[in-house]
Amino acid sequence: MPILSGGSDLDYSYNSCSSLTHLFPISAVEAPPTKGVHYQRARRIYRPDQAEKVDPKKEVMINVGGVKYLLPWSTLDEFPASRLSKLKFCSSYEEIAQLCDDYDEDTQEFFFDRNPGAFGMILSFLAAGKLMLFRDTCALSFLEELRYWGIEESSLENCCFRKLFQKLEEFAEVRKEEEMHQAAETTGDLEEESRLGQFMSKLRDMVENPQSGLPGKVFACLSILFVATTAISLCVSTMPDLRAEEDRGCQQGRLTH
Repeated sequence: MPILSGGSDLDYSYNSCSSLTHLFPISAVEAPPTKGVHYQRARRIYRPDQAEKVDPKKEVMINVGGVKYLLPWSTLDEFPASRLSKLKFCSSYEEIAQLCDDYDEDTQEFFFDRNPGAFGMILSFLAAGKLMLFRDTCALSFLEELRYWGIEESSLENCCFRKLFQKLEEFAEVRKEEEMHQAAETTGDLEEESRLGQFMSKLRDMVENPQSGLPGKVFACLSILFVATTAISLCVSTMPDLRAEEDRGCQQGRLTH
């Protein structure tokens, strides 16, 4: 049997949920002009005594970034693919831990270490059925939040969806330019390394393989000539007549001094 069961007959009146300001952890939120049943399906908890009356069989209490909210399970039934809706069917603590960051068994409170501002917009969608992207909100960060909570980006209002799509295109272009720049730098480094490698390879062939080409043959001839000259000089310096002349020259030098 699941730990948590659904169903809700709670009546969140218009007086307790008069606008979207009870959903957002920010000071000022512009509420849509039309208010109806959607605004009776979720509320924010401001005082500890509000959490004491929670019936876990009918509603769920979540804590997102230190901000507490209370939602009837019936609100989440319309979004079965969402992360919050999946909590309803968890049958063990291990399954709960896979969906949230922590869970208090005493208060039956689910903890999520996420951005409370972004979640306020998502919660307004769960309660009111409209998903909007605020002007000062990072589109890429908000998209990541949507994917975490299991909300399709196609649920955004048309104007907000176009804005998100435009931001994604801009990000893709910037990323493509960065990749091209990095690729150009890498290609330049590879070309320099390739030129140096080719030079060292030719130099090695010239030294080790005289038959590799004209430079190898010239180097081989010069090497043989140098070795032959050195050998002849050593042989000549050991001839007796030459050594006798050198000795006489040294003796004459001493007498002169």
